[in-house]
Amino acid sequence: METFRTGVVPTGDALDPLRESATRRAEEGVPLEALLAAYHLGGKVCADHVSARFRADELADAIALNRLILDFLQRVTAIVSASYFEERQSIAGDDQATRQSVFTALLDGSPVEVRLPAEYVVVGLTLGAHPDERQPGVDAKIVARRKLRRVRVELDRIPDSMSTLSPDGGIALLPAPAADLSALRARLSRAAGVNVTLATTSVAPETIPAGVTLVRDLLEVVRTHGRPPGVYELDDLVLEYQLSRPSPARERLAGLLNPLAGRTDLLATLRCYLDNARNRRQTAADLHVHANTVDYRLRQVGRLTGLDPVRDDQLPRLVAALVAFDARSSPG
Repeated sequence: METFRTGVVPTGDALDPLRESATRRAEEGVPLEALLAAYHLGGKVCADHVSARFRADELADAIALNRLILDFLQRVTAIVSASYFEERQSIAGDDQATRQSVFTALLDGSPVEVRLPAEYVVVGLTLGAHPDERQPGVDAKIVARRKLRRVRVELDRIPDSMSTLSPDGGIALLPAPAADLSALRARLSRAAGVNVTLATTSVAPETIPAGVTLVRDLLEVVRTHGRPPGVYELDDLVLEYQLSRPSPARERLAGLLNPLAGRTDLLATLRCYLDNARNRRQTAADLHVHANTVDYRLRQVGRLTGLDPVRDDQLPRLVAALVAFDARSSPG
């Protein structure tokens, strides 16, 4: 009523109670839109109450009243919003610092003094390059930062998740049980505009370092063997993972295909043939060659290696040899 009497909208210290109230509401987690709606509703009730007493010849006073209310609400909106966001940013900063400290300790295998879930899903991510990162005249670093920001926003939507990311990928910890990881991969790919591959395993908090090592190894297996983007667990790559470990057995298996080194035509035909469940016609179609050419190349493989791709009894050894050969040949 003082504003109506003087025609002056409050400023300075007179608005401190609004600032304090907005800070408390931010601490309580009250949505900002609800807080602002309450002030606007109060302005409407006040305007209705006062304007009901105006006579027909007091139109100028009614307009002045309306202007005062709008000016007051404009100032309230600015002050309340600023105080609210300042407090929420402070809270978010404290939360982020705490989460980062916990995350770093978990990755290092160090003890933490906060209550943790009984199990985490460790997720390794590989992020493809955005097309704009290769465009001439475009700052690739800016594009990469935008990609990372969008991925981080999607991961932060998961309560209590923690992550560290680089332009190529990273590691995330999600409290178990995690939501549908295939759906998460689709959301990340769509948000970032790139192909995203996930490797996952579930571990207790004290074994997170081992879980991180495993998912990184699985991502390397996916890369080495040219697997398509998807969600992978150890069970999906158990043979490739085992044969990616250096050992005398792996060297012996890989050596079976040494005669094919440099014969890219034979290796490509063998891979395609095995990927197509030994369907020679589909292999010929995929390679854009005649089926007789496929037969000839497969016979060459058998002659050079002693492993006949068309024989059922030699298939397990041939598959294992190809996996070991690829793992040994990988620059990683």
